[in-house]
Order: sequence, then structure tokens, then C-alpha cells
Amino acid sequence: MLDKRLKLCYDMVKGNFVCDVGTDHAYLVSELLTSGKCFRAIAADINEKPLKAAEKTLRSSGVISKAELILSDGLKNISLENVTDIVIAGMGGELIAKILSECDEPDGKNLILQPMTRSEKLIKFLYENGFEIISQKAVSDGKFFYTAINAVKTNAPRQNLTPVSEYIGGLDLSDEEAVRFAVMKAESILNSGRALSSSGHSEEAAKKIALANEIILKTGGKAVYTVKDILTFMDVIAPMKNLHKGDNSGLIVGDENAPVTKILFSLDITCEAVREAAEKGAEVIISHHPVIYHPLYNLNEKDPACLALKNNISCICFHSPLDMADGGINDIIFDMLAPDLKLKKISWFEPIHPDGRGYGFICSAKNELMPEELAKLLKEIFKCTVLRFTNSGKPIKKLAFCSGGGGSDLPLAIENNADAYITGDVKHDTWITARNSGIALYDCGHFHTEDIVIPYLIKRFSEEFSGLEFIHAASDKDPVDYIF
Repeated sequence: MLDKRLKLCYDMVKGNFVCDVGTDHAYLVSELLTSGKCFRAIAADINEKPLKAAEKTLRSSGVISKAELILSDGLKNISLENVTDIVIAGMGGELIAKILSECDEPDGKNLILQPMTRSEKLIKFLYENGFEIISQKAVSDGKFFYTAINAVKTNAPRQNLTPVSEYIGGLDLSDEEAVRFAVMKAESILNSGRALSSSGHSEEAAKKIALANEIILKTGGKAVYTVKDILTFMDVIAPMKNLHKGDNSGLIVGDENAPVTKILFSLDITCEAVREAAEKGAEVIISHHPVIYHPLYNLNEKDPACLALKNNISCICFHSPLDMADGGINDIIFDMLAPDLKLKKISWFEPIHPDGRGYGFICSAKNELMPEELAKLLKEIFKCTVLRFTNSGKPIKKLAFCSGGGGSDLPLAIENNADAYITGDVKHDTWITARNSGIALYDCGHFHTEDIVIPYLIKRFSEEFSGLEFIHAASDKDPVDYIF
């Protein structure tokens, strides 16, 4: 009587001459021969002791005359002539892949592969080395899960392998046992991802967390994300290692272990945004500006952080790390300006860290524009309600820009001999300095030069996370009203 694991292998045997590699006690070979499913068999093992146990089993079942016992490291000492089926079971997926890679004769043979561990390594090997996976089955026996893969080597071109396929391969997810096996795999991947997150390996952690949830969704289950998982991916987009000293970023309000199904995105976390999140069922708000930046000396519901806490809404804010991130706010501005001006980066505008990374960029412009032409272009690009600027009357060959409230950094632009400086929050005395220095200065608005990051964040999250809903806050608007 075979256990469920070996019965899985038994059912995949199709021919009448089987070779069982790593036969151990030869229980599978004995059943195949005594049942008449196979007429001949090779029972092979790398060690003498299991071969003696196999011989004892085959003698006691009366089929020793139909079997050949061979001492072999994998398939190295075995002739596969006339063999119809090869079973390699009860060992790690990487070892099974190694055995197949060292064999020159598996073409066309029916392969039954039963990895005890690292099934994903075996599946990847099969995809990349001309094997076709015909089917994959799973079974539970007590608290243990097993999977068996039926494959054949066809030498077909290398197949594209998705991360999900690497882990659950050809599993038929209409089968209950297959679903349970896939969920078990997903839980293992998820635990591994969260452990990596705790040790600071955010990029690898985020990939595993997303993969685990994609597998869960394939089984018909619901995604299982936590606030910490969202925080981990934000650290991939905008690494916290770039945090400017004194800045407040990260998880500012809430519980990192709380579950997440919906995320609201907004440049600022206002009371209006919190109420919107509560109405729409979003457990998290992600913003650029910190919901708490200055000390709070009293707590009431007019403060959005307090209102968020009352409504069990977590607030994740990435301020300076998102300004300085590759692909972050200032890179987005560069990409918006570059096509028309044919920009080339020269250096960071305001270096903060030892590697030179900081805020904004200094760029050369191949396509020179006059100040008023650039003003019109900027108003269109940033969709500004109002754009203020000084007209230096000189063509712009070199420019500097810094998102948000960079008005006070005009002296840096002048020091770098820039013909123009693009930013927001410009004060009266700064306009006077620009006039005196002959530099074209543009105030495109704090909101308009930074809200551009919200669609980018939603896009990145949508690409990474399956099973979550992402909402661009309707309340994410310029807080200033204008009269013309």
C-alpha cells in the first residue's frame, strides 16, 4: 500500500518499463510490478544500504525477477534503452535538476519528478532546458504537502517563465489539494518577504510579498497586505537612506500590522483627505508631505493626524526621500522638461548627502528659449493656475530647478551661473534678488511642482501589487483659490 506521495508518482507512470532513481525501499517499483502496470523496472540508488532494503522488498513481493538493482549516482550508470518512464522522487528540487542535467538520454521519456524541497528551482530548470511540463499534482498527507511533476524533454525553445509559474508551475487550481499546496507556498514566500523587510532588504522583500499575493489571488483567495508591506515598497521607490536630517518620513500614524485593501494617495494629508479615506474604505493614505511636521502641543480632530488615528487610518509620508529618489519628483520634472528643451543633467542642484545626491538638478538646454517662451511652456507642463516669473530678456542655455518650496535657494542657482531657476514659494525679496542678478526666476507653485508625483506613485503601486485598490484623492487639489 503506497502512501499518498508515492501514489501521486504511481498515477503518472504511463509506460511498462520504469526506472526509479533514489528508490530507497523500492515500494513504488514493487507496486508498479505487482499491479501489472509495469513489466520491467530498474531500482537505482546511490548507496548500498537502500539497495539492500529495495532487494528485500522486491523479493517479499515476488517481483525480484522483473527488476534490476543498480548502484548509481543519479542516472550515470544506467542505460535507458527501452525505458519508458523515469521516476526521480524524494529529494530536493535542485538535486533532481542536477541529475537531469547530467543525463544525455531523457529525450522523449515520461518523467515523474517529486521534489521534497525547492520545487521552484526544478520548475525553473525544466522551463529553461527544453522540458515540457505536462501536469503537476499536489497532495497532503497529514501536515505535509507534496507535489509531483509530469514532464517530457522535447528540446523546444526556452519558455518564458513568470514568477508565479516558477512556484506553482502546471498546478490545476481547480483541484482542492493543488490550491492548498499553492497557498502553503504563498504563505512561505510571504513570511520570507516579511523577514527580509525586517532585516532591511526592502527591494527583495517587496518582490516576495507581491509574488505571494499574486499566487493567493490565482487560487481565488484574497490578498493579504499589511501597512508594513506598503511601507516596504515605499522604501523601494524612495529609499529612507536618503532621508534629510530633521525631516519626518515613514509611517507617521497607525499600526504597521494593520491589514490593507485600499490606499488613498494625496500630496497632503488634510482633514478632508482623511474623511475621504474613511468614506471610501481606505486603510492607508500615502502622501508626500508629512502629516506631522511641527510639534503638536494639543490634540483634537482639527488635526488630520488625530482624525486619522481616530478612524484607524494609517499615514505613510515620504518627503525628502521622494524628492531625492531615482524616478522621484525631481526626476519627473526633468522628464517633463527634457523633450522641449533637450536637457542634459550636469549635477544635483542642492547636494545633501556625501555621494552628491540632493534636491533638484542643474541642466544644460540644447534648445534655447527666451524667458517668456519658457514661462508659457512651464504653465502648460505643470498646469499652473498662475505662473509668476521674472523676464531677464536673455536666452536660457543653463537652468536649475527644485520642486516645492525652493525659493530661498535662488543664490545656489546664481552661484552655478544658471540663466533660469524654476521652483515654488518665492518671496518678495527673492524676486528683487533675481531682478538684480539678471536671472529668470519662475514660481510654478509648491503644489503644482510636486503633485506630479501622485500619478507616478499610483502607477508604481499598480504595477507591483495585485488585489489592492488605489485611489487618487478627489481632495488632492491646489489649496489656494485665485481671482483673475
